[in-house]
Amino acid sequence: MANLLTSFNAGVSGLKSAQASLNTTSHNLANAQTKGYTRQQVIVSDSFYQNTLGAHNNVIQVGTGTVIVKTRQIRNTFLDEQYRLQVGRQGFYEANQKATLEIEDMLGELQGQEFSAGINDLYNALSSLGNVKADSIVIKEQVVSVASQFVERAKVVQGQLNTYQTSLNMEVKKQVDQINDIVTEIKALNKQIQKYEANGESANDYRDKRNEYLDQLGEMINFEVKEEKDGTIAIYTEGAYLLDATRQYFLTTEYESSTSRLLKPVWESGGDYFRNDSLKFSTSNNTDVGSLRGILVARGSYAANYTNMPVKPKEEDYRNADGGLDRKAYVNAMSQYSKDLEAYNDSVGASVVMKVQSQLDTLVHGIVTLINDGFCPNKELTLADGSTIRVLDEDKAFIGDDEYKTMGTELFTRRNCERYTKETVTVTLDDGTQDSIEVYRYNEEDPEDVYSLYTINQLEINPVLLKDCSTLPVKFNDKSDAHNSYAHDEMREIAERMHNKIGSLTPDSMSSYNSFDFYTNMVTDLATQGDVWNGIIENQELTVATADTERQNVMGVSSEEELAELIKFQRCYDASSRYITTVAEMLEYLIERLGG
Repeated sequence: MANLLTSFNAGVSGLKSAQASLNTTSHNLANAQTKGYTRQQVIVSDSFYQNTLGAHNNVIQVGTGTVIVKTRQIRNTFLDEQYRLQVGRQGFYEANQKATLEIEDMLGELQGQEFSAGINDLYNALSSLGNVKADSIVIKEQVVSVASQFVERAKVVQGQLNTYQTSLNMEVKKQVDQINDIVTEIKALNKQIQKYEANGESANDYRDKRNEYLDQLGEMINFEVKEEKDGTIAIYTEGAYLLDATRQYFLTTEYESSTSRLLKPVWESGGDYFRNDSLKFSTSNNTDVGSLRGILVARGSYAANYTNMPVKPKEEDYRNADGGLDRKAYVNAMSQYSKDLEAYNDSVGASVVMKVQSQLDTLVHGIVTLINDGFCPNKELTLADGSTIRVLDEDKAFIGDDEYKTMGTELFTRRNCERYTKETVTVTLDDGTQDSIEVYRYNEEDPEDVYSLYTINQLEINPVLLKDCSTLPVKFNDKSDAHNSYAHDEMREIAERMHNKIGSLTPDSMSSYNSFDFYTNMVTDLATQGDVWNGIIENQELTVATADTERQNVMGVSSEEELAELIKFQRCYDASSRYITTVAEMLEYLIERLGG
């Protein structure tokens, strides 16, 4: 009799297990199209056993039925991690692609016709000085006017780049705020999951929501997740916790430096968020993951100029008077170039905005230098102490046709920095004696002093020419055999200097371009980079889709499978019900017989 009553418990537990499985399967079917829903499964285990004595006093274990252990989610942690990693990588490259497209729009058509027209106009205006009307004040005014338009066009393009670079601050701040908000939501869900599961209840719907937030977080940053025994999770990123068992750690933004207007993400408690401050990225070390880092890389960390583009040393620049190579000086120069190239690749070379900024400034600086050096040639002067300086070459310099026969008037000048400073220096004469002479010392460009640079930001048309364009040096000076005559051929040669090579698009490029080809190839290179990003994104989209498919194969709901499970659990329910009916009939029979 007692064993039959125990059998009732076994049947009832089977009935309950089948009912719970039916409910869970129905829940799965109902949410088959629900975004972020994870398939659930009832885990059933055997209940405790009772020991009884059988024939010959041998011990027999009698099962008491089944017990519902839990209702679990069918997820694969590894697939989740892979999906979030790949979707974060996609976000990184999409941020760079977006920046590239934005800059292409700024520069106009793919051939860069608008700015190229400014270069051609400048060439044509300078060429006009080589004809018989070079003495015309109209021609000189035209040269000054066209040069002014060229500078203004350069400033407009540079201004657009700088404005766009600064505008990305809003994207950085927006993503930092989103990260904080998502982690706050995850923290709240942690508490809900902990509360329900501590009481033995299912919190799978909360877990689904939490996983959905983790997927969103994966688009922006790279992180790791660790789940504790109580169901809560900790989020670890960039060597620190965003969320641990008890506390959330917030991000905020601050400027890159005291002089910068570009924001970077930092921990609210202090310290940079990204441990690696280099903009260089690679898939091997996962530094190309997350749209936040993608924005920072595309934007860069400062406004670049031509000084950020290292120039590879040439052997001919390190040859002695006898033509021999000063190997030590050349090796030292190459060593410094290697360091500068590494710094370039870690910063400017990795950022689409900074790269275009430095390329545009290199172009303008090259054109300005070629033209200024044509009007105001320099020469190297050795002083009595053995040091060398550059001074105006007064033997070859041209003069204006103003009444003062002005010499050394450059077309383009630096704001608040004259081209020459008049000073007295001591030199050694051919007979070995020393003498003091008056020279126009060239004020060299110093990369550490932006105000000394012929960079777009500091560039302007010489105010002297704006007041009196007759000071434009177009005549031979008094030391020339052709003094007081117009240097028609030489003026034409100044214009032709624009066909000289001014540099490469990148420091490690083998191709060097003149003034006319540089800008066109710069824009073409940008378009090519955009195509590269497109190709990477297409491949990444396929990778993300594959990872998501694999994940959905595990966590997604298949209507066919669930319907099959529904039939199976329905039959289990029917079997348990029949089992209980059979046990009840047996008890009824025994009771009737005993009562009779």
